[in-house]
Amino acid sequence: MFKKIIIGCLVLFSALVVTLAVHIYLVTQPKGNEGPNLAMSRIDFDSQLDSLEAVKIKKYTSLIEGVRDVRVNLSSGHMICLYDRNKQAPQDIIESISKDFLVQASLFQPSDEMLAQSCPAINKSSLTYKLGAFFQRTFEN
Repeated sequence: MFKKIIIGCLVLFSALVVTLAVHIYLVTQPKGNEGPNLAMSRIDFDSQLDSLEAVKIKKYTSLIEGVRDVRVNLSSGHMICLYDRNKQAPQDIIESISKDFLVQASLFQPSDEMLAQSCPAINKSSLTYKLGAFFQRTFEN
C-alpha cells in the first residue's frame, strides 16, 4: 500500500513537471503576426474615484474600439485595461478618459527594479520559481 502511494506521488509530480515544461516551451516560442496584438496597461488616477464614477469610467472605456476588458481597483486607485495595440494606443485611452471625465489619469511605468523582478507575486526561493527559471533558460538557448 505504501509503495503504491509513493509511486502515485512520483507519477503526479512528474506529470506536473512535464506540464510546466510544456507550458514554458509554448509561451517562449516566437509567435507570428497572426491575430490581435493584446497588451495590458495599468492606468493610475491622481484622485480617489468614487464607485459611481468608477462604474462610468469602466463602462465608457470598455466601449472604446479594441478594448477587450477593463478592471477598476477602487482601493488602489487604478484601472487595468486589456486592449488590442493594433487598434488603440494606451495614451489615446488615457487622453479620452481624462478629457471626458475631467480626471487626471496617467500610464503606470514600472521602475527598472520592478522589471528585473519579472513576476512580483512569486517567491524567488520557491521550487516552482527555480524549476520555471531552469526551463526558461533551457528553451531560450
